[in-house]
Amino acid sequence: MNPHIERIQQAIAPFRQQIIDHKVYSVIKDTQDLQIFMQYHIFAVWDFMSLLKALQNNLTCTSVPWFPMGDADTRHLINEIVVGEESDLDAFGNRKSHFELYLDAMHQCGADTTSIEKFVAELKQSGNF
Repeated sequence: MNPHIERIQQAIAPFRQQIIDHKVYSVIKDTQDLQIFMQYHIFAVWDFMSLLKALQNNLTCTSVPWFPMGDADTRHLINEIVVGEESDLDAFGNRKSHFELYLDAMHQCGADTTSIEKFVAELKQSGNF
């Protein structure tokens, strides 16, 4: 593994453990609790992708014509994360973003997707971003 990634993993290990041990996991007791959690958590999934794309836009070249920009290791790390987040595989081997996979999971468990779908649609339509 890349030594830079190993150092980052070691540095964030305590924070990762705090997330793993978070009490939210112990309070989700049934499907209804999960549905409510997912209805809000989907915004964090969307936000993470937006932050990642902002990093990609600012730390790598995403314009035409292309020019090398920034540190090559940073570009590689960001682009590697983007590939996984934007084009993972679902259970049937279809390429989907983690956002789309999460929406699929919400549909499967009966969580309401109206708020996030309306938010994304209005944001697209407004062009204010």
